[in-house]
Amino acid sequence: MSTSSEERIEQFYSMVEENIENGMLYRDAIELAAVTVGGLITAKVSQAMAKYQEAIHPQSHLSQEEDKDALALLSMGVLWDNTYFNPIEPDASTPLENTLAESIYFIMKYGKEEDGLNKALEANEKCAGDVESRAKAIRRVLEKV
Repeated sequence: MSTSSEERIEQFYSMVEENIENGMLYRDAIELAAVTVGGLITAKVSQAMAKYQEAIHPQSHLSQEEDKDALALLSMGVLWDNTYFNPIEPDASTPLENTLAESIYFIMKYGKEEDGLNKALEANEKCAGDVESRAKAIRRVLEKV
């Protein structure tokens, strides 16, 4: 019997929390948990990390945009689901897995800043999508830091 997306995501966040409690930096805790859980979780975390890097890179088009967080989430959605081009394939990402990646984006982008938890939550509030689920995930990680 395979593990559901929800169970894999819970396993991932529990592992991140445990890694942080054991003294790991949150970025390392996220990457180690992603590799350990594997599969689509690893792919989603990698996509979130890449989008975060794009959003902070001074020469990227995305970093120049005023509404970069909303655009980052939108562009991740297009890349993952091809929402605007093709119907979603039966084996495509679930909304839960997309929400995980969106949460990781906010954690990475704001986690190092002073008052990073509140900044991440404020940025999350300004973006469409599952704000509540993202906020729970952001709190799970950044409240531990």
